[in-house]
Amino acid sequence: MPHPPRVIRTLSFVPAHDEDAILRAADMGADAIGLDLEDLTPGPAKQHARDIFPEMARQMAAQGVVVMARTNGLEGGRCEADLDAILCPELHCLNFPKAESAESVATFCALLDKAEASHGLPPGSILVRPVVETARGIRMAYEVATASPRVEYMGGVAGGFWGDLGATLGVIMSPSGTESLYLRSKVLVDVRDAGLRFPIGGGGTASRDLQSVRRFALENKHLGYTGSFTHPRREFIEVVNEAFTPTTAEIAEWTAILPSLEAARASGTIVIEVDGKLYDTAGIPRVREQLDLAARLGLLPA
Repeated sequence: MPHPPRVIRTLSFVPAHDEDAILRAADMGADAIGLDLEDLTPGPAKQHARDIFPEMARQMAAQGVVVMARTNGLEGGRCEADLDAILCPELHCLNFPKAESAESVATFCALLDKAEASHGLPPGSILVRPVVETARGIRMAYEVATASPRVEYMGGVAGGFWGDLGATLGVIMSPSGTESLYLRSKVLVDVRDAGLRFPIGGGGTASRDLQSVRRFALENKHLGYTGSFTHPRREFIEVVNEAFTPTTAEIAEWTAILPSLEAARASGTIVIEVDGKLYDTAGIPRVREQLDLAARLGLLPA
């Protein structure tokens, strides 16, 4: 069966050729781990990364981790070699690097169509997250987000001096991370307008202290992201997970009001008032997504 898209609170990437790093990361509490066959895996190690991927994916999935991967780009045949080696039932989503156009995403998805068929996987079972990490990618975010029905995750990035964003945009990130606010906001509007329900924010700030990590995660949440990319460190993952997890009070309120909102929508009513507070039926899908997350985490009241 195709993998259903879901809230991913935390996504971390690790080198795809390093078994020890992969298994350590899978035990740190992140919702999803991406095995990076692109930048984090040096050329001589790429074939080893492909060879071990299916077994690593099985072990990660057995621990309840959502399995993702980042392939190499379309040039040079490495992407096709990646897809041929790593497709397996446990693979939830592929991250397509340096997405800058609808055409490139469509080409990647066409390659994925063929690879799924050759591996006997259901058509469309593996989702795609285009990685927007250049100035042109940010400008073309809406076109990228609408390039294929496989695209279910996407978000704005924040990069350092030496990364692709720094190279193409010239941005220099400060400890506050405010330099990326427009970039994250712009991409968020694009992906939400494209109908993507689970945008994952990207990057971080120039500071690695936990207070900065927490503040940046909460800012992304308040902008409208449902999760964030974070470094594979347990303390970072814990604070970002906490930021994107509904509170006990929110869960109680949503659980109590949802039947009344559903009844109102069925009767054609848009807004209801309960105990002096207004509730709009437009919020039902969002609340259901958050309650689904709460159920997965065992947070719903008995």
